[in-house]
Amino acid sequence: MVESPARDIDAYPHRLRLETRWNDNDAFGHMNNAMHYQFFDTVVNRLLRDLGSLQELHDANRFLVVETGCRYFAEIAYPDLINVGLVVRHLGCSSVRYDLALFRNDERMAAAAGFLVHVNTAAGRAVAMDEGLRAKLTAYYPIAREAGG
Repeated sequence: MVESPARDIDAYPHRLRLETRWNDNDAFGHMNNAMHYQFFDTVVNRLLRDLGSLQELHDANRFLVVETGCRYFAEIAYPDLINVGLVVRHLGCSSVRYDLALFRNDERMAAAAGFLVHVNTAAGRAVAMDEGLRAKLTAYYPIAREAGG
């Protein structure tokens, strides 16, 4: 079994606050489980964009999701505000694993925690990501920060 991401907000150096939408709720009156993945995907891709990786067709980096997972601890529902936390858990040559968590309103413990693994497939197969982007991602990788990298 894959190691479970942390649930405390302090474990996530990158955070983005997003709003739930009315249509995120399902017939049970809470956010449908598939929406959690959309929040994860939004935060990862916004971070990549902010780091200069637009992932266009002919860019050096074009990431595909190869694995995801999520554990649910508490309900989220419209009109909750969500703080999405992100930390890079693994940074390989061609891949990166992001651990992510959704924090409802101002809560410090995650309502859901999960992960997303990206592989750079810019050449139609796994290839090394651009070193400039890889260097920027180390800012979100706690092991690199602890080692002074």
